[in-house]
Amino acid sequence: MLATEDVSLLPSSRAWPLRRLWYWCGSAWRLFRHVPVRWAGLALLPMLVEVILQLSIPLVGVALSKLLVPVVSMGCLLMLDQRVRDGCFDPARGMRRLRAMRGRVLQLALLSAGVFVFQLSVVCLWLDPQAALGMASGDMAVVARFNRLQMAGVLASGMLPALLLFFTTPHMVLGNAPFCIALRDNLRWLHKGWRPLSGYMAVLTGLVAGSVFQPWLLLPLLMLGPVGYWAYRDAIDPRPAD
Repeated sequence: MLATEDVSLLPSSRAWPLRRLWYWCGSAWRLFRHVPVRWAGLALLPMLVEVILQLSIPLVGVALSKLLVPVVSMGCLLMLDQRVRDGCFDPARGMRRLRAMRGRVLQLALLSAGVFVFQLSVVCLWLDPQAALGMASGDMAVVARFNRLQMAGVLASGMLPALLLFFTTPHMVLGNAPFCIALRDNLRWLHKGWRPLSGYMAVLTGLVAGSVFQPWLLLPLLMLGPVGYWAYRDAIDPRPAD
């Protein structure tokens, strides 16, 4: 069983084969199959919070969502881990654990907001600073200037800096790792797992960009959420390759 209190555990030095991706996807699918309604609700919650914040709070709603939605996602990650370990969702326990790690939560929220800042930089370079400011403030008149290809490119651009969070978030939230150690191990695991992670990120990037043209692609995108959790479990407690 995964030891969440020990941050010193590292996987073997051997690079992970591409077929590990199938193990992660299979584990995610089995979890969804056992609790489809609860997992769907857990996957949708961060998106719903983001939409509500951005639509209900003028000017600062978008920026606020980039700080608060990662916190909601961390709570969902804790509940997912509880379901895998203990067989039940316990929101109250998850919130207590989240409050107990306030410092790490703030660090991760700021790092996550950095992904949005990177996307704004892309907009600033691709279009102009006014477009970036409009995107940051949720000015729909300015955002309407984006064509679908531009919007798809901006959304997809966030996938690269998001890799800084891939293992860092679960390592800090579930493994109690300090920020610097979590970042170091994140880079190490990204290097070891570049084969399966490249395949996963390619699919994820395609779905993110494609959702601009076909919104229904958000559904498989949401279902891929637990794949990152299982990749982290695999990093901490590596299983034999199938």
